[in-house]
Amino acid sequence: MISLRAICISRKKLSLLLLFLMLPAMLAASPFRTAVVSSDEIYTALVSDVLSVLSGEVTSRDAVNAYEAKIAAKARREREVTVSGLRQKESFSELESFDEEDVPEAWDGVLTLETVEVTFSDTEREFLLSGDADAFRFLMQREDIDLLIAAEAHEDGMMMESRVFANGVPVHSNLYISSDDSGEFNSLLEALLPFVKSPETVIVHVDVPSVVSVSIDGNPVSIIRSTVVMEEGEHLISFTSPVYETCEMAVNAENGMTIAPDLVPVPSSRLFISAVPYDSVIYFQGLRTGDHLIENADVPFQITAMHEGFSPLLIQSRVPMDSISLQLRPEWMGEENIVERAKGRFYTNLLSTLVSFGCYVASQSLAGIYTEADIAPAVTLFAGVSFVQLFELFDSMFDYYQAARLGI
Repeated sequence: MISLRAICISRKKLSLLLLFLMLPAMLAASPFRTAVVSSDEIYTALVSDVLSVLSGEVTSRDAVNAYEAKIAAKARREREVTVSGLRQKESFSELESFDEEDVPEAWDGVLTLETVEVTFSDTEREFLLSGDADAFRFLMQREDIDLLIAAEAHEDGMMMESRVFANGVPVHSNLYISSDDSGEFNSLLEALLPFVKSPETVIVHVDVPSVVSVSIDGNPVSIIRSTVVMEEGEHLISFTSPVYETCEMAVNAENGMTIAPDLVPVPSSRLFISAVPYDSVIYFQGLRTGDHLIENADVPFQITAMHEGFSPLLIQSRVPMDSISLQLRPEWMGEENIVERAKGRFYTNLLSTLVSFGCYVASQSLAGIYTEADIAPAVTLFAGVSFVQLFELFDSMFDYYQAARLGI
């Protein structure tokens, strides 16, 4: 069973991947700030999946118009504050430079969906989850949110009851089986689609393994729950993978259609495995092999090497390979960093040697200057310490060499 923690980690990695893919577009676009408030963590993850499918450019005309109105209202408020300040200061010369009939220019940039985290009080969350329209308007303006989603979800045994509001408007409610949320995901995606995408956008299901990368018209996309949104009409879709041959499909995208390409597996290749120590036990795909030559090394594959006195080594690859070298580390090397320890001892002895020889030279010079003082015992002491420290330096230097170059 896959834990909820593992699912959350995977979704975080997926969010980072989507951020990386959309970064070039985001650099030249304004953010369409979206926040989610939910009473259930699992349902929050489902809403996040829906927003991941809707990531990218916001093409809804209503959303663009609302954004234009927001920035225009913001400009008017800033103007009113400036004018009010000038009037209080009685700066009439500066006040005359403002044209009362001046209208802010219409915004003509690009919007990109951006999910943000916003902290609300318990009372504010309660109003949002109840669908209070006034609370939505107030909090959206206060937090500068363009799309605020509130999802009230309760689990009762094997069933889950959901109710979703977007910008204060009820957009979805459903009762479904908790263990099967695929239908809920599709329904919620259809409900939120008009808030972000234009009416020409359709929902398409892509049936490919997770190791396959998908590009639409040359632009890489991430397939979330085998689902992607695209503009209706003709598109060229590419499928690439180290496991399958690269292929392309020309499709006429329609809402609800399923794309299932005929993927041809990459021919199996031979794989030679070398290991140090040479008599290590090799497991390929979990099965012990007595030969270091694998005739059919289908990807993805997993190799495990084991030897008494050495730490096991696990290698996984999704890329076809002709040969691979495995080098096991002795178990004692895993207990502490032997190289760092030897390096620290060497530098400590080097510093001590320099200090002891410096003291010896200084004491000998003082003995020559102040002949009447009995400094000879100190000179003899520092000479002995320097001689012993020199041996320690050579010994630590040899240990450092063995650890760094020989690994022992």
